[in-house]
Amino acid sequence: MVRIVEHRSALPTGPILVVHVRHDGNAEPAVFAHIAVEVFGQRPHRDAFPERMPVEEAFLQALAYAERAGLTVIWIDDPGGLFPPEKRPVRDVGR
Repeated sequence: MVRIVEHRSALPTGPILVVHVRHDGNAEPAVFAHIAVEVFGQRPHRDAFPERMPVEEAFLQALAYAERAGLTVIWIDDPGGLFPPEKRPVRDVGR
């Protein structure tokens, strides 16, 4: 089971998958995401998903990758609140 974490304070010390959500008015789509495997406080392993993608697709790919790789936490790094829980294709069943 993969946990979706909204805040950095809830992150574990081991490897996590991060969905970085950003806005770029010149990009298509303007709101995009990229995924990285990271250990909090260390350099990310960006080779997992180097390209930008639509946020919903990134979220689904992150879930699938986390399950395959045995990662139990996905951090949604969304400082602008561009991809709130009600827009996500999957909900946290614990809520």
